[in-house]
Amino acid sequence: MVKYIILFGLLSSVVKAEIIKGLDLRDNKKVEVRIDEEKPTVYYFLSAWCPCSQGTFTHLNKLQKDFPQFNFIGFHSSVVIPTEEAFKYFSKLKIDFPIIQDKEVIYADKFKAVKTPHVFVYSPEGEVLFQGGATNSKTFEKANKFFLKDALTALSKGETPKITNARALGCYIQR
Repeated sequence: MVKYIILFGLLSSVVKAEIIKGLDLRDNKKVEVRIDEEKPTVYYFLSAWCPCSQGTFTHLNKLQKDFPQFNFIGFHSSVVIPTEEAFKYFSKLKIDFPIIQDKEVIYADKFKAVKTPHVFVYSPEGEVLFQGGATNSKTFEKANKFFLKDALTALSKGETPKITNARALGCYIQR
């Protein structure tokens, strides 16, 4: 079993490692998530109700396969969407990384995530390498700029991404 470790903190500061214990909405089981401390991590905020989130899962699974040198973890952050409804939604999808239920928006607040989808890439040292939207469109199929993919490509080559902050498009996280 692959274990994951999570890094948290303010966007402008170094973050400390924590272990996340929560409900993985893919199978409705409690998990301890530990991210490989040697790899950068992609944190993705998603919503069962947001059409913009819903169009990204195939793309995210492909990115995870194309960039194995990165950890991937998702959060479903909403105070209004019932856990049972979120589980019904996420359990039907084929998602290759954990989707942790964030009913109290603790993780959304820690990362200062505003919308779904909203993505953050952290270095193993806790530095924000990229944050914002994955693409320039609310509908993935209509996108012509792929900010997250471009950032991961640059980082995998040891380069700084050309764009490190992209506007997140989608539904506001309900707090």
